[in-house]
Amino acid sequence: MLDKRYQVFITTSGKEMQPERMVVSQTLIGMGFFSWGLEQRTPLSTAFARRQIDDCDYVFLLLGSQYGEQSVSGVSYLQLEYIYAVTKQKPIIVFMHENPESRDESLQESKKELKDRFYEFRHQLQKEVEQVITYRTLRDLELSIRAYMPQMLERYPVSGWVRPQSIQSLQDEIDKLKSQLSQAKAQPSKAEIDPFLSLPRVTMSDTFSFDYRMHAYQDGNFKELNPIREMTWAELLKILAQEFNQAAPEEYFSKVLNQYLNETGLEDAQKQMPRAHAVSRCQINVRSLHLIKQQMRQNDWIVPVGRDERQRMLWKVTDKSSLVIKNSALIGRQTRII
Repeated sequence: MLDKRYQVFITTSGKEMQPERMVVSQTLIGMGFFSWGLEQRTPLSTAFARRQIDDCDYVFLLLGSQYGEQSVSGVSYLQLEYIYAVTKQKPIIVFMHENPESRDESLQESKKELKDRFYEFRHQLQKEVEQVITYRTLRDLELSIRAYMPQMLERYPVSGWVRPQSIQSLQDEIDKLKSQLSQAKAQPSKAEIDPFLSLPRVTMSDTFSFDYRMHAYQDGNFKELNPIREMTWAELLKILAQEFNQAAPEEYFSKVLNQYLNETGLEDAQKQMPRAHAVSRCQINVRSLHLIKQQMRQNDWIVPVGRDERQRMLWKVTDKSSLVIKNSALIGRQTRII
């Protein structure tokens, strides 16, 4: 196995996030990652930060309760680094404080203008970034990194960095892949098999079971649970159609489903923790998410329709599935009238 390492660029609003930056850096190093980032920014450091973002594999954005040091344009260096990472299509995880107002007053923005910009930027991140994780304590932040980083590696695979002594192993792997490619070209009938044909055909009334991760809160503490949810394909399609009636990026699959699980997961949590009063950070299993996407495409319910200006794959419900949803809703209304 190759000895591979990944580089993570950490961007924060400034000095008030030093404790969080230290926890994140130490946690990443303990997990085998390299952590980069600039603690102090100036107009001269912008180019250096961009070079680090160019070379990194993932970007961590830590948002507490301040908009951050501002560039000459009035935009914070934190927001500028976020914008640059988006243009370079870097996988981004945002860790933001769950309740900024609860932090010490010395950590708050003193000027109303900057406070307004902070909340505007916070709302922008929640809307644009798929992986937005909230935290309350430094321990909470550490546990979130340990939980979500393996999922990022699986969801957004990158080349990473390989030790020089592992180059021979890398070359051996390349030679092996070349041999497999040659064999595949010699057997075109196998290579042309549609990967979706291996999935079983399903109907709207068939059920699908999947597990997901959540934080359940009880008696002032939280516990991570892994409940199992069973839903019909009609229910899943109806949930997704709310977002995919119009062309939407592929990452909205997880965004929509996780939001739904956050809204409905309390009942699942109470099966294990009867006194649980709230849930958060619901995250569907990555493999289950991929299977849902493949099944939706195989059944011609939701299909890719192109790419947006950021080169993200766009998906949209088909006319066939829209008609099915409309008919099921009509039947439901007629049943209630009867």
